[in-house]
Amino acid sequence: MFEPSGQELIDIANESILNENEKIKSKYSIIIAAAKRARQLVEEKDERVENGANALTIAIEEIKENLVKIEPDNKD
Repeated sequence: MFEPSGQELIDIANESILNENEKIKSKYSIIIAAAKRARQLVEEKDERVENGANALTIAIEEIKENLVKIEPDNKD
């Protein structure tokens, strides 16, 4: 099992969002956001990645720490 869970990441991403229409509802959105952020880290040659850290792990930690803003897909 992955830690934190997809639902936990959704809850973290939604903590500061007041407008219900902007809330993240899909685990898919979290997965895509983490993958895109990981790709950015690799392309930008982030020091942590260059030193051997896993880019996806870093991206998930950034989401967990609310350092990455995830845009809702609003296709309900």
